[in-house]
Amino acid sequence: MSLIKILPEYIEKFSLTLHPEISYVSSSIAGSTGSMPLSPRPSKCLKNIILPEKSGQNVFDADSTAIPGFNVMTYEILAEIDSAKANVAKAAIDGDSVDVLNTFEKYMELVNSSSQIARNSKRFEIVRFDPPFTYKLNTSVKNAIKNILMPYYAPYYDQCHFAYTNYNTLNFFTSSNVPSNSAIIYNNLDIAGLEGRPFLPSGSFSIDFYVNPRYTNEPGENYKAGTIMHMSSTFAVSLVSGSTHDGNGSANTFRILLQLSHSADIAPSNIDASIANNKRSYPTDLVFLSKESMPLSRNHWHHVCIRWGGNLINAGSGSITIDDTQTYFNVPSSSITPPKHVSAAALILGNYYNGWDDEARFFNNVDAPVEGYWPYETIPQIEESKFKFDHPLNAEIHDVKIFDKYIDSIKMKENSKSGQSSTDTDGLLFYVPPFFTPESRIAEQIITPFQTENRDTKKPFNTIFSFGVGGCLINLQNFVREFKTGYHPRLWNLTASTIDYTVLDITANSYVYHTASTRKRNLTILPNDNGLFTPDFEILNSGSLQQKTDAFRSPHGGYNLSTVDLSDMVPPIRAYKGLTSVSATDLLKAIDNKISKLEDDTTMNNIANQIAGVTPEILSSLQGATQPGQILTIYQRTRDPSSNEVSIFDISNLYYGNKIFPGSFYLTDPNVTASNGIVKMTLSDNERGSLYRADALTPHAKWSSVGSLLYNEGVAVVKSPHIPFFGKDVFEAKFKGEQNTHIMTVNIPASVGLFNSSSNPSYRILSASFDASETDPRFVYISGVYLHDDNLNVIMRSNLAQPVKKRTTDEMLIRVKQDF
Repeated sequence: MSLIKILPEYIEKFSLTLHPEISYVSSSIAGSTGSMPLSPRPSKCLKNIILPEKSGQNVFDADSTAIPGFNVMTYEILAEIDSAKANVAKAAIDGDSVDVLNTFEKYMELVNSSSQIARNSKRFEIVRFDPPFTYKLNTSVKNAIKNILMPYYAPYYDQCHFAYTNYNTLNFFTSSNVPSNSAIIYNNLDIAGLEGRPFLPSGSFSIDFYVNPRYTNEPGENYKAGTIMHMSSTFAVSLVSGSTHDGNGSANTFRILLQLSHSADIAPSNIDASIANNKRSYPTDLVFLSKESMPLSRNHWHHVCIRWGGNLINAGSGSITIDDTQTYFNVPSSSITPPKHVSAAALILGNYYNGWDDEARFFNNVDAPVEGYWPYETIPQIEESKFKFDHPLNAEIHDVKIFDKYIDSIKMKENSKSGQSSTDTDGLLFYVPPFFTPESRIAEQIITPFQTENRDTKKPFNTIFSFGVGGCLINLQNFVREFKTGYHPRLWNLTASTIDYTVLDITANSYVYHTASTRKRNLTILPNDNGLFTPDFEILNSGSLQQKTDAFRSPHGGYNLSTVDLSDMVPPIRAYKGLTSVSATDLLKAIDNKISKLEDDTTMNNIANQIAGVTPEILSSLQGATQPGQILTIYQRTRDPSSNEVSIFDISNLYYGNKIFPGSFYLTDPNVTASNGIVKMTLSDNERGSLYRADALTPHAKWSSVGSLLYNEGVAVVKSPHIPFFGKDVFEAKFKGEQNTHIMTVNIPASVGLFNSSSNPSYRILSASFDASETDPRFVYISGVYLHDDNLNVIMRSNLAQPVKKRTTDEMLIRVKQDF
């Protein structure tokens, strides 16, 4: 044994920054995969040991089962083990043998059936939660994130406050659980009378929009043409399948179908693609199809511009421009305007109007107060038996514009890169970005599943419904305003209605997602991931919107038109100070009492229920005695006016170490709530703490924030109300961590003349070999080294894999590494 002083030059120190990759899947049905164990290398051999003497009972007492995992049979086996040990010892002395196989097999069964120690069985999962209806621990977690962590990280991260970017798409999709006959219908009759048609081009025209064919047909089914926009006897623009398909037989390329004038009255699915762009006869003579060689690809954003300058520009030649390629067509006329006896009273987005009833009847004065659009006093209701919407679009679109002129190539290029400016509206007839606008017409708004209230809306979702009974209803009307005229459309089969029969036990969201029209309404606006385009938000400060900017308040002072504030959704006066709501149990008792005394209308009409409001956990049609919207129960309980339509993900630092590595985070919901598996969404981080949508195969809008990611805290907040239940049923998380590993290397020199003896009592002096000419026969085996402190306390020990032979004249260097 030798003692060597370890000098500073013998010690090497360095650090490595590692980025371990994490993949985690959580499912409410199948459980989770990728959870993190508390112990890094849990051993299956370490079992819980419960000593019998701790029970305070006789081990052979029949009542000894009070000790978990132990019973009379267990103690009998242990007694057999002791007996077997004694018999083996006696047999060894006497030179006999004894059979103990059966006894020890029982013992090993007992060991294997024992539970593992808690440290080895404990696992951490990524926790997802929605803000609760009452003040609980998760309420405090949300408040800590909103009021402490976000303000702290705001100087370092993008949009690290309770708001989301006002950059959206119109999402049209079909599924077995949503209506296929829904549409967004804009009034094409001027407010002054029935003769004006504000969206109708007088001669030349340009139709400009972005489209992403996000969805396709199911395997074994045909892809049906979906109409992007339609105006009867004027134009129809549709999305049809191309010639290529994926391995499942689903379309993965698409083309633009254009129908003009009288040809627009032919259902798109009835048009044979082979006749397009060829010489044809009436009525299919004005049907045109974009080239097969310039298809639109699935899940790619494409800019489409359809231009025609009348018979005075390019001899009546027009073009369908997709990105940078063009398909030319010719219209031998001076205008596509229909005759005056054809009203062309509606401009329809997302479907094709196939019928013979006057579209002006969509805007009758009977439905107008309910749905909130500008009515005509003398027009009767439309007869649903005389029309159908049967060409639903399966795509996302945004920045939809119609011009009453042939825009030049420079303007077309500008439109592909940026949104419509409020100062450059020359020739503009129609514009739907779609932005959120804090303006809508007065209409019936749902405030409980059983009650409505006539009012306008100024928030992105129904705040009374959310803070009152805990349900999410998107105010779709606030996102589809037409900016040129200020009109709000009729939302056909995209509205909510009350329950008019007795219901005793539901929740607000079970009501919302039980109805097909509300399911589709809530998914019609989604975050935009088109990184090829940048909107112009200044148009939100023009016209009647100039004095309505409270929704765009910035936490740093002033206003930011690009974000929608979610911090103060309801005013403080909506809560009574110091009062709480009735409990769910009390309300159940009251409902039972009400059922037995239906003739007594005052049973539920008590002071506690009037002040505290309804109980959102168990809504009942019998709670109607409460004044509609009088108390916002959830706000009354939590006193938190910020949006509850958020999803929060809490990730333990066992997954990532020091922090989540910026730019590596992906959070996927493969089945967005109520979409029946059709709508999938992935969020990623932009390396600056902001989550953006990242689904398209074209560049993403990384500046468009739908949530925040706090790298050091392992917290992700999805703030966009358009995906409020993000990851509720299943979510997948992929990211890299950042962990520092510190490595110390100690170089221990074993010089000549050192390490040449041993203090082991079994040490014997032997020759290093049997060679007669051996010059240095003495040796020692070095089996390990100890590192001591100044007081010779052992602070580290290293054992060699096998002993190393060292002669007196040998010189070697032993290197010991330790990771911290």
